[in-house]
Amino acid sequence: MVVRFIKSGSKRPKYVPNRLPEISYNDNPVLDRFVFICGLHRSGTTLLERILAAKYDVSYLRASVPESEGQHMQSVYSAAMHFGGPGRFAFSTEMRAELDALLSDPEGCRARIIADWSRFVVGNSKTLLEKSPPNLTKINWLRQIFPDCRIVIVTRDPRAVSAATHKWADLSLAELMRHWDAAYTQAMSDYKAEDCVLVRYEDLCRCPEDEISRVADFLQLTTRNDPEQIEERHKALVNSNEKYFVMHGEANYGPGIWNRLGYDI
Repeated sequence: MVVRFIKSGSKRPKYVPNRLPEISYNDNPVLDRFVFICGLHRSGTTLLERILAAKYDVSYLRASVPESEGQHMQSVYSAAMHFGGPGRFAFSTEMRAELDALLSDPEGCRARIIADWSRFVVGNSKTLLEKSPPNLTKINWLRQIFPDCRIVIVTRDPRAVSAATHKWADLSLAELMRHWDAAYTQAMSDYKAEDCVLVRYEDLCRCPEDEISRVADFLQLTTRNDPEQIEERHKALVNSNEKYFVMHGEANYGPGIWNRLGYDI
């Protein structure tokens, strides 16, 4: 996949989304229901999105941007990379201010985002499945822009996530752990049982059929008559946490939102 960048302003690079030649797109999508998958980078959000898109009757986004994340296919709000990227964006007051300003015209904001996404829609379902890690810190904002949307919050042991993203950020593991805590603290403060469902990467790997069915039932999705092919890299669900745990040595990070989410570290 070739990804090009343009300069947005004086210092912010931006991905340029293009259609993928091997994909059949819907040139006239009609979208009226939205499902947002969120979770920090390397938490299993792409894995879950690919499985749901293959097994259930949903539309989804595909373009020449990292993991076909919707944040890179629209021009309304800035992508997380503009606010420091992995390990930093959850701390950004600038990001929060930008989102708050957009609430002055939620209907117009929604219309512009949908118009941008429409060029990259695959499928004929009126339900759009969208995945972007920074959705994690904008759950309440998404509710206001997309009324009646549903949110899937994916978690993974913070030690694995911080170690897996360490190569992308000039930050210590301890700093990345604090970012995990901040991001999921924000998500859980916005959590509502009526429109949010939690999925642990560890449970998804251990009982994939049960977890996928549970999520699909909550989202009220219909099984495809002819399931689509899943990319080879997502066919085997293997919990790879252990290889990341050793990077932390004997570090003790104390209490955090991870305790509430079932991680005893």
